Amino acid sequence: MNLYVYYDNRYMTNWISDEISLAVANFLQSRNFCVLNADELAEMMRKSVDEDRCWNTLVVFSRDVVPETICHYPYPNTLIRKYLDQGGTIVWFGDIPLYNRGLSPSASDRIKEKLKQSNQPEDERLKQLKITRDGQGRFAQLHELRASFNILEVIPLLVKNPSKVKITKAGRELGLRSSWYGDRPILIRGLNLRKKKPVALATSKPRYIMPFERAILDQKKERRLSSSVIDLILKFLGLIPALITLTTALYLSFAGFAITLIWSFLTATLLLVFAYIVYWLFWSRMTYAGAWFKNFDKRYPHSGFYRIWDFMPDRFNQNTMRELLNIIQNIMQKLSRDVT
Repeated sequence: MNLYVYYDNRYMTNWISDEISLAVANFLQSRNFCVLNADELAEMMRKSVDEDRCWNTLVVFSRDVVPETICHYPYPNTLIRKYLDQGGTIVWFGDIPLYNRGLSPSASDRIKEKLKQSNQPEDERLKQLKITRDGQGRFAQLHELRASFNILEVIPLLVKNPSKVKITKAGRELGLRSSWYGDRPILIRGLNLRKKKPVALATSKPRYIMPFERAILDQKKERRLSSSVIDLILKFLGLIPALITLTTALYLSFAGFAITLIWSFLTATLLLVFAYIVYWLFWSRMTYAGAWFKNFDKRYPHSGFYRIWDFMPDRFNQNTMRELLNIIQNIMQKLSRDVT
């Protein structure tokens, strides 16, 4: 299998600092990973897609801003999604996947020129353009939550007061060991009928959920919903089909389809219990995943997007590096079983 790590200090990173990004890249390079810059990463993905060899590759992103070379726009016909659709595998940690799109040095130069020509203050002009800039003068386009939703088909959440995650059985099997406080989970409902459902590797129960973009929130009128309130609302919503079922059963009973009042009561009770079980399976089991995996190519069920550690790392020690390497090795073992 061809192992790669993306590192390019010409492009912006967000939660993962330049120092940590470089440390991860150097560590994996010493373990026979090939370091790719943004242009080389795009070339590798394009070639893998053209030759249908994505299944034989794995990329670790040491920087949590996707470069524009593989994600030109927040829609599923972009290169990174084509790579995943044909069995490619990505390991991601840090900020929300694809939230920012790193701009090339040439694109950054054009933005700087626009800023010079503008009569508006720089911060105001950048806000209009939906562009952010770091302390090194690197720029990124704000895709916000659209890219994760459109490309990865997941629903990211902005949370306040993050809670400690609980590593699931699938997460332990993958190699997740150390727990953390999750800042950017996704929403995973319980049992549902959607295809390509993400697998939760670590779950959390944040105290507050912010379903709206920070950029459009008024700081004085910040809208946030308690997760307990959301669960309560869903419970009431889930009772609606149960009440409809109960009403139908009673109507049928009095219409002559049941022999006795006791029989009608038992029939209605059984139907009510059945309706509540259905509601519990489909609505009330709200799960928030701080680490998750999603497959995009059924031919290789263990290929896809692995999202781990949804927090802002302040340091990476040797234990963290070993855990990351162990996770990658476990993914490789699963991928090897897909092709045998």
